[in-house]
Amino acid sequence: MDTGLAFLAEGADMLLLEPGMLSVDTLAALKRRTSAPLMPFSVSGEYTRLAPRDPATGKRDFRPLAELFTMLKRTGAERVITYAALDLARLRA
Repeated sequence: MDTGLAFLAEGADMLLLEPGMLSVDTLAALKRRTSAPLMPFSVSGEYTRLAPRDPATGKRDFRPLAELFTMLKRTGAERVITYAALDLARLRA
């Protein structure tokens, strides 16, 4: 919190929070204290853990990752930065 608010006081245009899954409490608290865009970054470990491969087909299940991003958006994220952007867009199509 203090670091994020200090960055904004020094002129930051937005805040990048990582890892996304572990920054939910900080995201919610910052949302209450600033109007700056807040953008969680989903790190590669989250991608791997929350988009597991089916051993039989080798395809990834992106639904758990989609749940995480829904939670981040509802908590106050302006955008979510992720390796899975194209995969999630295809999931919605």
